[in-house]
Amino acid sequence: MEARFFTELGYARDRNEDAGGVFINHTGQKMLVICDGMGGHNSGDIASQFVAARLKQHFESENLIEFPQAEDWLKRHIADINRELFDQAHRQDENKGMGTTLVAALLFDDHVVIANIGDSRSYLINEREMRQITIDHTFVQHLVMAGELTKEEAAAHPQRNIITKVMGTDRHVIPDIFTFSLRRYNYLLLSSDGLTDYAPEKPLHQLLMHDMPINDKGQALIDFALNSQVKDNVSFVLCELGGRY
Repeated sequence: MEARFFTELGYARDRNEDAGGVFINHTGQKMLVICDGMGGHNSGDIASQFVAARLKQHFESENLIEFPQAEDWLKRHIADINRELFDQAHRQDENKGMGTTLVAALLFDDHVVIANIGDSRSYLINEREMRQITIDHTFVQHLVMAGELTKEEAAAHPQRNIITKVMGTDRHVIPDIFTFSLRRYNYLLLSSDGLTDYAPEKPLHQLLMHDMPINDKGQALIDFALNSQVKDNVSFVLCELGGRY
């Protein structure tokens, strides 16, 4: 499984508040991570970099994490890192209120286990669909789930950027956990909202289905977002899967 991390400052920000990467432990197992520091809050870039770096440190010190232990491993380490981030924010006035989203994917041969906090997303992609497999922790997503908004209305709602759960602002946080089979998919995509808020899923799906190396696909997604007048940082991890049927 080849995976690459891509990030772009964009046109409207003077610093990159996104962080992430592709991390590998002692047995060659991969974990993919995207963090998006809270825009408009103090030290969003510090929060995202802290969470990504601590997850990297924890994971790279591990041997093989067995599939049945994956959910517990993610919840336990995310809870510990969240407490560290919360305590750090309250020790320094300039960092008060800092927070970050997190989407982390732990890969196995035929499955993926994903932890999600906030509105960064993960998708599984094949020729037929670009399937969002995380659920945004946002005000408008609650309205969609209650049947008060359609997905299309939520995408244009003036309060679409109100996030209801992030890392760092509360001492305790529990991620959503999703487990999916990889057998029928060609790609796994983890992204900050800088990509998905400005680049519609249909053209992204079409770009990902073009026959080109993974680095070229990633650059094509960045170029598309920039051409869509993105007003945020753009970051994502793209992982090429086997796509077995």
